[in-house]
Amino acid sequence: MIHNVFSLLSVLPARPRRAAVRKLMDTVWHLRTSEEVLGRENLPPPPCLFICNHLSNADGFTLDRALRPRKVHFLAGIKLQGTVMTRLGTEAVDTIFIRPNSSDIEPIKRAVETLKAGHSVLIFPEGGRSRTGALTQAKKGASLIARRAGVPIVPVALTGTEKFMPIDDRDMGREQVRRAHLTVRFGRPFLLDELEAEAAGAEDPRQALTDAMMRRVAGLLPPEYRGVYADPAPEAEDEAPGVRHPAPHAPPEPGR
Repeated sequence: MIHNVFSLLSVLPARPRRAAVRKLMDTVWHLRTSEEVLGRENLPPPPCLFICNHLSNADGFTLDRALRPRKVHFLAGIKLQGTVMTRLGTEAVDTIFIRPNSSDIEPIKRAVETLKAGHSVLIFPEGGRSRTGALTQAKKGASLIARRAGVPIVPVALTGTEKFMPIDDRDMGREQVRRAHLTVRFGRPFLLDELEAEAAGAEDPRQALTDAMMRRVAGLLPPEYRGVYADPAPEAEDEAPGVRHPAPHAPPEPGR
């Protein structure tokens, strides 16, 4: 049913189409989810770079709702323009399109320019949705954006969207929505320079910095979501003396 509504809305001119799609999506989220947003007190003034785990095509709009009235630009894969529902979904938020696993650096330049212009940007450093719900290794472009922009970085942990709109690799444009509880948790902001000690001596410093950034996301997630970032670096631990939390074994990285 919802896919038919999106098809009808697609014929509208751009401005009324965006307004109508946002209203439709707000209605769906209101009727089919319960939402919990934690850590708003951690949000610094804009601009800042948000980094978040990626579970579902519902992630962007869920985060858009959690961040209102703050406006944020999202980096999203170009393949989302391939179906009516996902194309209109990306139109409902401010989007910078990127080609994952390509050498195209233009979107990275646009993200940096957007941040330097005073606007916040949200990225999914993994570069694709996790098929297991657990974190997969992030792409090193995340630390490149952070380095060039020089803005505070805010880790964000998202759970529940993988149940609300599960991945359908057969037809991304006809993914179904189900009832689910969604949680968005914002962590304390940090600067990239604060992570230098964790990346010192690494064979690939840019990847090491990106991994250090993602450990801040993992620290906000339940254990079963932490994946390859389940084990924090010693410098990243923030626990009372003598208190240790067991970390689960990381599952193998799924195919994208």
